Amino acid sequence: MSKTFKRSKTARLIMMVPAAGLVLAGCGEKPVEVQVFNTPDECAAYYNPPAECKAAFAEAQALHPQVAPRYASKQECETDFGAGQCENAPVLAANNTEPAAQQSQQSSGFFMPMMMGFMAGQMLNRGGMAGAPQQQPAAANRSPVANQPLYKSRDDRGTFRTASNTAVATQPGATSIKPSAVQPKPAAMARRGGFGAQAAKRSSSSLGG
Repeated sequence: MSKTFKRSKTARLIMMVPAAGLVLAGCGEKPVEVQVFNTPDECAAYYNPPAECKAAFAEAQALHPQVAPRYASKQECETDFGAGQCENAPVLAANNTEPAAQQSQQSSGFFMPMMMGFMAGQMLNRGGMAGAPQQQPAAANRSPVANQPLYKSRDDRGTFRTASNTAVATQPGATSIKPSAVQPKPAAMARRGGFGAQAAKRSSSSLGG
């Protein structure tokens, strides 16, 4: 029985190796630079090309109804985001090919927070002066982070957060973030108190415990 136990223990250790390798690979992920803004005009004020700012905002706005957290009632949503900061969530059927404008007219009966900013992950002239010559082709400058909507919770108005409640910045402008931490995910149902600084703290404590 002693030999059987040793073989079993060895097998478990071997099976654990791939998982450990994946964890180490994730820890080695390099942050990339993105920009965070409240509006396209604010983006342009940071010496970014106005056309690129508007394009990044439009992409984030189109993604907003697909990723924003859903709440069963307006009251629950406003508990997390504040009075007047929530709107009807549209019906988004799988592989829906209807224009976003038409989708927004079909209420799902749920509510979602309003978009309160955007992350420009695909800006080609990141941090440079408008009109400055590009030294590399667009493909080389493309960021692995998608342009996406950002939100601000009632309990932490000064922080920009992704739809999945990841804090990314406390002020407009450039910031660094790990791509895997901000990959857009399909909209999910949320409960009262499920978004914001306190929710993030509870989630962190749960994972740590």
